[in-house]
Amino acid sequence: MTDPIAAVKAFFAGMDTTSLDDAAKALASSVTDDFIWKNTGLPDANGPQGAADFLLSFGQAMPLAGLKVDILAIAAQGNTVVTERVDHLCSADGTPLVSIELAGVLEVADDGKIRAWRDYFDPRPFLAG
Repeated sequence: MTDPIAAVKAFFAGMDTTSLDDAAKALASSVTDDFIWKNTGLPDANGPQGAADFLLSFGQAMPLAGLKVDILAIAAQGNTVVTERVDHLCSADGTPLVSIELAGVLEVADDGKIRAWRDYFDPRPFLAG
């Protein structure tokens, strides 16, 4: 069995890029076939392709080119990992377009892939400007 905290850290590190396409590919390759991603006030994303498409949709709403995730705190009980994070949605030069403070809960499968991801946050930063 994979260490759940290490799996979650690797998951977010894999999406830390200045290429939204690369981040979407890393996301899709790091989740199970029955993966579900829930975000406060937004539609659910299901499966690897649904997750990649959901992430790519942010690039249609803003000039998003990449992500940077700062994990402020992380804890696990069994295969469930709780994070306190700041997710930075960045332009091509790495400048944050919007930074979201959030809490997330991720479920890690025995093979180290992410089975579920639920984020809880205030969506108002997406609505500003």
